[in-house]
Amino acid sequence: MLATVIRNSFRPDQKMISLLRQKIQAIENKTPLSSLANLNCRKFEQFELKNIVPLGVPEVDAALPWNGFPTNGLHEIFGDTAAFGFLVVLITRLTEILSQTRHSTQVLWCQQGRDLCGQGLAQFGIDPNQIILVHGKNDREIIWAMEEGLRSSSLAAVIGKLHKIPPIASRRLHLAAEENETTGLLLRTAPSNMVRQAPTSSALTRWCVTSVPSITPAHGVGLGVPKWHLELQRCRLSAASEGKLESAGQPRSWQVEWYNETSDLSVVTDLCNRSDQSQSLWKIAN
Repeated sequence: MLATVIRNSFRPDQKMISLLRQKIQAIENKTPLSSLANLNCRKFEQFELKNIVPLGVPEVDAALPWNGFPTNGLHEIFGDTAAFGFLVVLITRLTEILSQTRHSTQVLWCQQGRDLCGQGLAQFGIDPNQIILVHGKNDREIIWAMEEGLRSSSLAAVIGKLHKIPPIASRRLHLAAEENETTGLLLRTAPSNMVRQAPTSSALTRWCVTSVPSITPAHGVGLGVPKWHLELQRCRLSAASEGKLESAGQPRSWQVEWYNETSDLSVVTDLCNRSDQSQSLWKIAN
């Protein structure tokens, strides 16, 4: 039995080749990309800057190579139950910014379990009506639903709560998020003694969030505000600016608190045996 093989002729994109050549030449000559004469290149640089959302915490924003949180890409958050809280904080900040620019604030949430609480989302400032909930039988179905959502270009963010993700699948998710200007968030929760998991190499940022004992209120009754140990374990060095290239790859951590009344995330300051000048708790992870 003979098989017929049909080969389509490959036609390279000459405009893209010209753009890549100019970028390579600019790197070799140490010339800023913004000074290139190619109009498409200038549009590309402006596009990158427009998709940065400040988190509202100067210490954390300054630690990121972009001076804020890049919305068009894939991010990974893992840890104990505190990771869920930090994820919701990111969604709150993202939808708040997008609502001012009249973009869609709908969020696609993909997971296996049915433990998502609408009342808990409302306490963090998220309207449950903004959530489109998808239940998958396994990680494979969740990854498929995430990719379809990221390619729709009509969502503010796509969240996937899963256990394992193949490297090829994570790369596909990142490319879909980057191409369609959508935020992709991977949530991987585990008990506090099992927070060390294999990283997702394609993610722009990787965060580890664990619970910290909160401070008892002044009246001495009830629980204090949520308090977390927030660690930025990784960010893409290729996206770092020249001035931040040396420090972009260093893991950094803070203790932060979330205030429901003001929807504010702030770094906890240590007031014991020190001046009253505020400072962040910077640590280098082992």
